Amino acid sequence: MYKVSNPDVKYTVAAMVGENADGVMVVGTYTIVKKLGRGAYGTVYLVKHADTGKQYAMKEYFKASLRKRRQSDIMKSARGGGSMRPGRGGLFAARQTMQKQQSEEASDPFSLIKTELAISKKLKHQNLVQLYEVLNDSEQDVLYLIIDLCENGPIQILNAEQNSTSTYSTEVAHKHFTQALLGLEYLHEHGIVHRDIKPDNLLLTKDNVLKIADFGESVLLEEIGDKVKGSTGTPAFMAPELCQSLSEISGEAADIWSLGVCLYCFVYGTLPFKGTTVFEIMDAISSDDLQFLGTKDESLNDLLVHMLERNPETRITIDEIREHPWVTQGGKFHLATKEKNCENPVEEVTQQDIDSIIQPIFDIMPVIMAISKLRRFRRRIRDKRGQEEILEKERKQLQEQKITVIADDQI
Repeated sequence: MYKVSNPDVKYTVAAMVGENADGVMVVGTYTIVKKLGRGAYGTVYLVKHADTGKQYAMKEYFKASLRKRRQSDIMKSARGGGSMRPGRGGLFAARQTMQKQQSEEASDPFSLIKTELAISKKLKHQNLVQLYEVLNDSEQDVLYLIIDLCENGPIQILNAEQNSTSTYSTEVAHKHFTQALLGLEYLHEHGIVHRDIKPDNLLLTKDNVLKIADFGESVLLEEIGDKVKGSTGTPAFMAPELCQSLSEISGEAADIWSLGVCLYCFVYGTLPFKGTTVFEIMDAISSDDLQFLGTKDESLNDLLVHMLERNPETRITIDEIREHPWVTQGGKFHLATKEKNCENPVEEVTQQDIDSIIQPIFDIMPVIMAISKLRRFRRRIRDKRGQEEILEKERKQLQEQKITVIADDQI
């Protein structure tokens, strides 16, 4: 176990975006090296810091997509899982919430992802992706997150048509699984439920250290063990209780199910429950029998059975997974203790943290306004450059006309 430092996250509220002398795109102090892939809300880039030369990953968030997601969440909440309710408790409340959040965004450029920022800034664990800086580009309506670079990318990429992927040996699957387990334990011990555990969000560094990424769907629990509301995540990795429209579920238990689906993919190279549509997938998750393909370790299959237990009340817990024979390899393998794994102190992430995550911005709003005005002036100057010669010709023509008029008067 090695310690991870987590410096304060830097917020750049008016990032300058443009091109350098070589025609390469630059965002703030970061030069884009190449495209790494696409995420749910934009492209992921490999970038290099201009001063230090250190490389990072940069996630692009289009605010329009974030707004659409937030509005959808508001409408779902207003419907209460059914048809839109009339009166002050339904559509009226939804409109009020939207208006409030629009006003909030006008004064806080990071409001669309402030929960993710509040969580990310306090995470200190070697198996969690760390956030370093968030930049706002108001002109293009884009947010950029600077995070750990995981050179080897997602642990697995499923074939979209066949729902299949390459497999890992039992030894490698064990290594990746136990690292993911430690990262998830750390989150749960600090009251954070991930809600979107899947291979796409399990990234590998160049040294093959697994890091859990993407806290965009995560929630903060007021107390460990609290139920969470709402259904979110990737359908193939969602727990059965999320497929049944239950109003409240155990977020920790749902994360354990998702990790169990990942483990199944590691060793069998396919999803345990499949379908060609979202509804077919959810139906399979809720009712199909768990099948094991080929000959595998019986101890491993026993762990999968308990992680993919449909009843969240009797589903295996992380404490129990720690002691499972497949994890301990019959007593030959020892995980770091929970105390050691969760020893990096993390201040409790409160609602006040979320509300005040960008508090310093309000003190420098005049600076932001000045930068905005400067940009507008620069654009005007650029637009006028093409007209300068015409204006100069017109001035000369007027001068010549004036001279001609004077000469005519003298005659």
